[in-house]
Amino acid sequence: MPKNQDIFISHSGKDKQIVDDFIDLILLGALSVPIDKIFCSSSDGTKIKSGTDWRDSILVALQEAKINFLFISPNYKESEVCMNEMGAGWVTSENVIPLIIEPINYKTVGVIQEPIQIEKLLDEKSLDRIKDILQETLEIPNSLIKSDRWTAKKKEFVLKTKGYLKANSFKKPIDRDEFDSLIEENNELETTLTKLIEEKSELEKLVEDLKKAKDKNDVSAIVKKYSDTSQFDEFEELTQKVCDAITNFHPIIIGIIFKTYSNKDITIKALGYIEYVDEALANDYINEELEASFSRTPKMEKIELLLDELSSYIAKDLSPEFYEQYENAYEAPLSISNKLFWEEVLALNLYFS
Repeated sequence: MPKNQDIFISHSGKDKQIVDDFIDLILLGALSVPIDKIFCSSSDGTKIKSGTDWRDSILVALQEAKINFLFISPNYKESEVCMNEMGAGWVTSENVIPLIIEPINYKTVGVIQEPIQIEKLLDEKSLDRIKDILQETLEIPNSLIKSDRWTAKKKEFVLKTKGYLKANSFKKPIDRDEFDSLIEENNELETTLTKLIEEKSELEKLVEDLKKAKDKNDVSAIVKKYSDTSQFDEFEELTQKVCDAITNFHPIIIGIIFKTYSNKDITIKALGYIEYVDEALANDYINEELEASFSRTPKMEKIELLLDELSSYIAKDLSPEFYEQYENAYEAPLSISNKLFWEEVLALNLYFS
């Protein structure tokens, strides 16, 4: 590699056409910079020689360069090699000039230190300033730079590059806050997607189990198995069913049902409610000993089954969350044999006399 290369050009390989035009039209065509004074890894006449360690070549070129141009585009910022060249450029060269290409702007350029100068590659005034820097730094005599030629080549470069970018537009860059917001949104979407996949799997299992169901009881058990209701919700559902089954009885009859089911030695004095007792006797809801007859009618059988179901549920190994919710909702003991439980939790009025 020739020594004393005055210009180092750091760029993404994806932006080769833009850089080639800059070299051909601006450096060579308008400013008469010798080709051997330019180091650019992708352009003909300025490449690293075959068999040369490219890392050593880049380091030497950076150390020797009088001007270090950084062609900063979205492609550049996505390249690890380019970002390394940027960092090395600030360390090894005093005259680093970032040339930003839209949609990169002053906010998103992302240089590692505050540069003395950032220029817009396709701004004619920026190109005029670049010309002045090059002429002064490389000591290019005025006789080699003709005003008309400079103006023509400058305009040709701008128009040609704008046409290229129109046909090969960049994706819009985003700043850090927007990036973080998108990452957060993506994480939320992934969480939602994972939940939907899990729900889909559960629904597939539900469908398979329903196919095996033999009757409506099996169906109810399967639906309950896959429901997302809490234990307290299930408890409330059971107590409501018991309430609905018993609530139409007169309180004296409800008292008799409570006495019989709880198996407590309670004296029932029903003289004041004889008409309700006689009605219950006539319908076989109770017997002459003023005890509930759970096995003689479908209505009473259902009541006993519901009471048994509720009793079994209370006896289950319930979660701490259930007991916390119950204590927050009720003051009555959690016992189906307790009168307060029937009055507060089952919302039933019951008399004994």
